[in-house]
Amino acid sequence: MQSLELWLINRLPISTARKIGFLFPTILEAKLMVEWYKINPNEKFGWVKFNLFPFQFKHKIGKNSYSGMIRMIVSGHSEIYDDHYVEIGNYCSIAGDLVLLLSMGHNYKYITTSPSLFWPHEYYGDIIIGNDVWIGERVTIKGGVKIGDGAVVGAGSVVTKDVDPYTVVAGVPAKPITKRFNDDVIEILLKLRWWDLPFGELKEIISYVGPDNLSEFIKIVDTKKSARL
Repeated sequence: MQSLELWLINRLPISTARKIGFLFPTILEAKLMVEWYKINPNEKFGWVKFNLFPFQFKHKIGKNSYSGMIRMIVSGHSEIYDDHYVEIGNYCSIAGDLVLLLSMGHNYKYITTSPSLFWPHEYYGDIIIGNDVWIGERVTIKGGVKIGDGAVVGAGSVVTKDVDPYTVVAGVPAKPITKRFNDDVIEILLKLRWWDLPFGELKEIISYVGPDNLSEFIKIVDTKKSARL
């Protein structure tokens, strides 16, 4: 993209890009990609894929995270899409068919559950997925849920409540099964925040100590981060 074209895309309001995007979709796509790169540190565009592409530019996706297609359930017209927000941390591994249930289009306590007569427009809340989170196939996460750093969500689970860091959950609804490490180690890892180190350094450390030598990994990362203070 030439500098003049980039300058024009930067100056173009997103609301205007959406309007003219029906006639010139490449302009809308270019605007969204520019906005995406402003707030997302991914080296490659599109590692994490949403089904609602025209509205995904606002979401924050961390480094070296990947996913299959993520289906976002958002009830209502275009204006409600601007209300929702999804954040995915660094080094997250997300399998296919993840469903993010951000808002409700039906309410069983109303006269009718059909949205043809009345659309509830009830927003559940933002979804925050921490760092180093592994989510299995066909998982559903309800809006308003926060999944802590290092957590694991088993395949087929329906997550309706917050998941504590480094906790493995599974089931419908998802319930704690075990923890990845003991509480003392979890506390150290949360303070260490190894996922903030440059990718090259992390790869070098793990190549040296191996993927299962946690104690040595913690020592080296702690030394490197302390040297930066």
